[in-house]
Amino acid sequence: QQQKMRSRSENNDISVHAIAGTRDVILGLNLQQKDDESGDSSSSTTLSDMLSGLTVADDANGADRAASESSLPEKNGQSPSHDLFVGFSIDRRDLSSGKSTSLNFEGRPIQKFHYGDYTVEPGHQYEYSVRRMIKAPSRSRYSFFSRPKYVAVGSPLVITVTTEDPSTSKHGVYFNRGAAGSQAYAEKFGEFRKWHRVNKYGTPQWTSTINPLTIPDPAKKKEACAWLSRGLEEALLEFISEARDSSWQLRVTAYEFTHKEVIHAFAAAVERGVDVKIIHHVKGSHRPKTRYNDVVKDKDGKVVKEWVPDKTTSDTQHAIDAVGFQSLDHARIWHHDTFIERHTSSIMHNKFIILLRDGKPVEVWTGSTNFTESAFYGQSNVGHIVRDEDVAQHYLSYWDKLALDPPGRSKRHSGSSHDEDAVPMDEINQQLQPDPAGAQPHDTMAVFFSPRKTSGLLDWYADRMGDAADSVHFTAAFGVSQPLARVLNHDGKPSPSHEVGVRRSPRIARRIKTDDKLLRYILLDSQPSEHSSEKSRASAKKKGRGNDYCDYFDFKKLKSNRIAYGAVLSGRMEEVEDGASSSEHLESLTGLSTFVDFFHTKFMMIDALTDNPTIITGSANFSIASTEQNDENMLAIQGDTAVADVYFTEFMRLFDHFYSRDKRNESLGKGSKSPRAWIDVVEDDSWMKKFFDPSHQLFRERVLLS
Repeated sequence: QQQKMRSRSENNDISVHAIAGTRDVILGLNLQQKDDESGDSSSSTTLSDMLSGLTVADDANGADRAASESSLPEKNGQSPSHDLFVGFSIDRRDLSSGKSTSLNFEGRPIQKFHYGDYTVEPGHQYEYSVRRMIKAPSRSRYSFFSRPKYVAVGSPLVITVTTEDPSTSKHGVYFNRGAAGSQAYAEKFGEFRKWHRVNKYGTPQWTSTINPLTIPDPAKKKEACAWLSRGLEEALLEFISEARDSSWQLRVTAYEFTHKEVIHAFAAAVERGVDVKIIHHVKGSHRPKTRYNDVVKDKDGKVVKEWVPDKTTSDTQHAIDAVGFQSLDHARIWHHDTFIERHTSSIMHNKFIILLRDGKPVEVWTGSTNFTESAFYGQSNVGHIVRDEDVAQHYLSYWDKLALDPPGRSKRHSGSSHDEDAVPMDEINQQLQPDPAGAQPHDTMAVFFSPRKTSGLLDWYADRMGDAADSVHFTAAFGVSQPLARVLNHDGKPSPSHEVGVRRSPRIARRIKTDDKLLRYILLDSQPSEHSSEKSRASAKKKGRGNDYCDYFDFKKLKSNRIAYGAVLSGRMEEVEDGASSSEHLESLTGLSTFVDFFHTKFMMIDALTDNPTIITGSANFSIASTEQNDENMLAIQGDTAVADVYFTEFMRLFDHFYSRDKRNESLGKGSKSPRAWIDVVEDDSWMKKFFDPSHQLFRERVLLS
């Protein structure tokens, strides 16, 4: 099955490397080249060398002919326009249905060396036909029929792949859309856009949202929710429904717990006789009690304080209380026997479900997805099913300890209302899974739980990132922690200033790689603030760690780091008198997310396209807090190329979407006036030069994906 998800094919002119996930296929495209005497064909050949051997077929009369010269501009003039290689033509055929589709938007050539097909279905076999495109010959003045501006030439290079079926494999991985602010969403549901006047950072401004939950048409509302969920919500509801009767049990942890459909699914399980137990986050603070706007005092004049739950806790409790049952017995089970409060950790940030039959754990659902509307219909999230009894048992052992609500950390014993001698979770977790040492063996899976006694696990993540030979793919919803930032802040040979840090820290020295082919992709929820960076840098300097501190503004300069952050396309609006804007395809978010708009996933991949990839995924944000303070869980999967392909293709889908918006918004900020210029065709060979310039990131990307 893993071999079907990756496939390579080549002919005399081009090569294609296809990587199939669940709902995505990435095609790495390249021009064929002859190996040099040393056998190294990766970087020495120039663009001119590449193009000089291409054949150009299908001239004006439809006859094949050979081109002996390069299609690059000649010194004394241009090659004939119809000989000019302007990109790729890609057609797709679904072998299940026989349906064929052209992937060239409006017949335009694809002018990059990878293409993402994000419209495939799980468990289908697809055939891709790739050809080169040239400018069509000039139209004859005697022709009465219009001809396309670009035509595909030569014999097609055909490649076949099969997408993963998450319902049948050991790992079932589901991503939601995570790109609500897109042209597609606006085109489909823009008629339901609403404008709001908000005060952001002290400045009043207009913002628009397309909230699927407020769409008045029930059919359109259902369609919008399904488009945004993209199978994630449906997979979770199906997982819960697997517990069919009283022989089944569900053991759950929940941080945010407000999504009606999910809550009703658990309630329905209770009605089926399923034994459901849900540990949920409960935190708050003691504040002065007030009555009629006056502070309440006791008879001695002391201020009376009352416990006030935080918003996450109160929202969860309201959602739990809102569920009704036809049977009083089921209502009593729901309110008295189902929920377990978790008080003593910093944050109970887990969001996993263990499925048991007759008391034996069989499967687990984990990932980044909270049980909220925002998690399914807004920010990007992943749900990951592991159909493995040993892994499920690890989760159950952890759940059983959490259910006792022990202290989170040793030093917090005195603040706990529980037995002072209770073993804290950081010690329990170290016993369940000690910090790993070195890389994992091939074809293994490990589970790590937090809180932990030290940040050693975070250092282990940094070590794995530092070991990367080809690539890193990393999502950071809440910024990049220092151990990881230090790895990202190295590119090529150590600089003189960095060598000092290397001598001081053997751990950093071990992480250094000098391979100039390495490419690291980083997805951030938002563009970091220079003001926040300066404050953090000043704080580190005050603590004597200023020389070691680094962040986005340091590592963004390195050519091995390719960074994108969440954004909607700006500059597509026509100003109107009242300061609001209108545009047919103005990109708008759903408005469901209040803190994290774009990226909520927490995963890292090391050397994803090799035969021994590392995938680390779960609920923790690769931070000190998530490692040492919060209740968290992470999966580390080694050597499973099928899982890597799903995560890789989904990552690239999101990266391509947001990187293009970042660059377009950046160009608008520099004075570009045409909002459609980003899809205009470049009609000479200049579009290719950056892909063959060893100093450019796109050169590394072409080599990586091919």
